[in-house]
Amino acid sequence: MISTSQSLNHSITQSLKRSAAFTLVELLIALAILVTVSASTVLIFRGITRAWRTGSLRTERYQQARLLFDLFGRELSSAVVSARYPLIGLKGSDASPLHEGVAVQDELMFVGTLPGRGGFIERGYWVNPAGEMMCHDDESGDGDYATGTSELCGRDVVSFTVTYFNGTTWIERWDPHPEGSLPKAIQIVLTLGRDKPQQFQTVVYVPTS
Repeated sequence: MISTSQSLNHSITQSLKRSAAFTLVELLIALAILVTVSASTVLIFRGITRAWRTGSLRTERYQQARLLFDLFGRELSSAVVSARYPLIGLKGSDASPLHEGVAVQDELMFVGTLPGRGGFIERGYWVNPAGEMMCHDDESGDGDYATGTSELCGRDVVSFTVTYFNGTTWIERWDPHPEGSLPKAIQIVLTLGRDKPQQFQTVVYVPTS
């Protein structure tokens, strides 16, 4: 009788052990669920990281464009008519009086009366082969745009396009006129970023034209 009871208890115990253990199919299903959840988590994390980087890059580009447009607007609106320092607007491949060689992209040179500085100040904007926006500056008054220095004003500039309104139509170049006349308005289109580039544009009116 005791033997039969022990045998029954042993059988029940073994049955419980077998029911408590995972089968191979159950383990495979659990593993598949774990892999799916892990992969989904990684994809979500990558998406969030990519969105954050894209948003940060956009913010940086907007800030750079705003700062450059503020600079262009402030200085170009102070441009003055000067036969000695005519406003010059070049296209890419034109010979540049600002630096050695030819223009990589559009270039613009002029003189203005900037706040806090005396006399005519030579200013110029150009982009070097590395995609850096350079701002030319000179106070010498020697009538030569080739003298002076250029400092870094912006980075990762893919395109810098300038057009000029002569009162009738928009033109691509502004050739030096004997009387040193100025355009009525200047449109600047700036493209920043080689990866998913963004384009910005502004129009600066020249009150002294």
